[in-house]
Amino acid sequence: MNLQEHLEKEGERKVAALINAGAPNEGAPNEGALNEGALLAIIDEGNDAFKAVHGRNMTYAEMRGMYG
Repeated sequence: MNLQEHLEKEGERKVAALINAGAPNEGAPNEGALNEGALLAIIDEGNDAFKAVHGRNMTYAEMRGMYG
């Protein structure tokens, strides 16, 4: 698994955990946990990890490929 695949999977895991954080028993997501700031923090963490390895920020195409 290359770095981009790893960061993509890690981002998906973090978003799923964020959606399910504190979800009530009926299965509805906790809307308070899922907000723009929390999602941007996940993207920023991935970009920081990418930058640590490659010494540059992701291109737009790389970011779209990982985060949609």
